[in-house]
Amino acid sequence: MKTPSSSANPPSFFRVMRQALPLLLLLPSITLILSAVMTWANVGFGDEFVPRWVRGFVTGLAVLPLIMVFVGALERMVGRVFPALPWMARKLVVLLLTACSIESVLALAVTATSHPWDSTFGTAWWMAFSRSLPVGLVIGSFVTFYMKPKMDQMLKRAKGQS
Repeated sequence: MKTPSSSANPPSFFRVMRQALPLLLLLPSITLILSAVMTWANVGFGDEFVPRWVRGFVTGLAVLPLIMVFVGALERMVGRVFPALPWMARKLVVLLLTACSIESVLALAVTATSHPWDSTFGTAWWMAFSRSLPVGLVIGSFVTFYMKPKMDQMLKRAKGQS
């Protein structure tokens, strides 16, 4: 039974986990896939692939929170700058900008862990970025049009069950 003072209680562990679990599983999975593609673009599937992929993945996890803050701000900015665009067009703009920004930051992180900072660094970054961008667009489309609406529904239900 819900009492008037129960609303002042902090949220339960299970409620918080219901809200956070989808993101806690989805975002590292995306980072794992993208860091693999970027590492492959830089070093191929040789002996160095797995150790460099692990370093790239860990580095990607470290920069992931910054990327997610940026993506939220990007969605709000696109909504303010293009309020007259139809919903689908705004989603596509956010998808393209998000994919390019995530790919560029992750490509920088992965390339920095697997390549020396010399005159060839830019070329290595471009290889990682350009080869992972199609994968990022596919993943971004899935997240934007399928997963995010589902996660928003789950968050609303979890907040409603408090």
